[in-house]
Amino acid sequence: MVGFKGWAIRAPAGLATIAVLLCLSLLTALYAVMDRADTAVATARDMAAHDLGILYDSARDQSAAFSSTSFIGYSVGRYYGFASAFAQISPNPERAAALLRTAFAGGDAPQPGASSALAPYMAVHDRFHASFVDMIGASVFDDLYLIDRLGRVVYSLRKDGAFGLDLNDARARDTPLGQAFREIMARLQQVDDPNQVLVVTRPQALDGATTPDHPDGVGMLVARPVVRHGAVEGVVAFRLPLATVDRRLGALARPLARRGIGFALIDAGGRPADAPAAARGLAPSGIYPVPGTPWEFQVLASRWALSGWLGWWTWCLALASVTGGAWGWRQARRSCAGLAAETDTPHAAPAPLAAIMPASPPEAVPSQGAPPPPVPAESSPPPVPVSALGPAPGGVAEREPANDLDANEEFRRCIVDVMTLALDFWHHAKRKGKIELAEESGLWRVYMDRSSLQTRTLDKYLLVETLPRNPRWRDVVRTAEFVLRHCPDAGAEREGVREALGRLKQHLRHAERI
Repeated sequence: MVGFKGWAIRAPAGLATIAVLLCLSLLTALYAVMDRADTAVATARDMAAHDLGILYDSARDQSAAFSSTSFIGYSVGRYYGFASAFAQISPNPERAAALLRTAFAGGDAPQPGASSALAPYMAVHDRFHASFVDMIGASVFDDLYLIDRLGRVVYSLRKDGAFGLDLNDARARDTPLGQAFREIMARLQQVDDPNQVLVVTRPQALDGATTPDHPDGVGMLVARPVVRHGAVEGVVAFRLPLATVDRRLGALARPLARRGIGFALIDAGGRPADAPAAARGLAPSGIYPVPGTPWEFQVLASRWALSGWLGWWTWCLALASVTGGAWGWRQARRSCAGLAAETDTPHAAPAPLAAIMPASPPEAVPSQGAPPPPVPAESSPPPVPVSALGPAPGGVAEREPANDLDANEEFRRCIVDVMTLALDFWHHAKRKGKIELAEESGLWRVYMDRSSLQTRTLDKYLLVETLPRNPRWRDVVRTAEFVLRHCPDAGAEREGVREALGRLKQHLRHAERI
């Protein structure tokens, strides 16, 4: 209790006001920082979703166009394509795959001195390989896999770790290529048109494949069945490398890098598939899906960089708040100590009652032992009326003012009528709302409430129940005159505003305010 009194009495008069203003300013700055960062993240999210959607549509359309070409259908055919040539290498599929990996150990070109058993396969390879190289070079993909009806990878453009695998084997069933193959074969049993079957995977490590620009071999598969003359000849799977997506997102993030924005695609395990160099030092700000695709991406952002000068302003306000709070606490402690010292100071003993009471005149003192004379009832002083006592000590008697215009119900209703009629006339004449009226007239403040503009003060003047106790009648008069001046349309609405404004001015003249 002593501390509270010391604060209330001894502390500087403006200290509480300064503290409140600093706190409100700090909260406003923090809200502005968060709102600015959220707006920037939302804009970046929409841009990334749009670009990834375009990339997905491009990959889907290119895979559909390639898989329907004649050389794809011929190359994987069971009678004259890679499937038939693969079967001619050896009756044992594992030995055939081993011979192929040995012959193409250096990449997509066969090694000299290959086994004569590979002659049929080499003939088919020489016939189709150059066309596949040109086709993939002009697309968003970097590799393709041809899988026959039995699940064997009979061709790979880059001859990576999936080349020659039997996807039905227990060691290859759980690979991304094996899962895509099984999913396509399962969907073919459920649809009437096999050309509508499409499988697109999320980013993942693809069978140990490597590329020069992305050694981790992470990418997505776009797989379709190969249909020839109404029969399914096999499956073609195109490899979309993560490097292609990184380049697309990098081009999008490059102008946003200074603002603290980056992107990362989410892999099948729910983690970022890659951490681009441009996104290092940025914190995740949410995971978002790409509409119409199985892909998801993450927005990486630095809220400090996004805040710009608002961040520095917030730090200055925080520092000022801490400094002001410490100084205020110190002043309060000093005030409390001073009040406690005054309270503990001993006071002089009160004087005896006889010393401060006036002495009675000698003739008024009755003799000792004699009873005091009775006081007649008529001599009792008459009661004093309460009205004659004056105002109570320490205060002023409350009374209703004779002409309190602000409390006049008719005057307050007249203010509301002027505002509502002026706003309706403004809306019908200018096709604008109260936000534009407040901004163009400059008489009312406009506030930003999250993502929308509000006129809190003006709204209070549209209902008698919310009208302030001491209304700003000058702003109401100026608002009506502004509307009449800028809305030249004649009619009943204009006359209504003029009549309501005239009644309001009549009240003001009667109260001698204008």
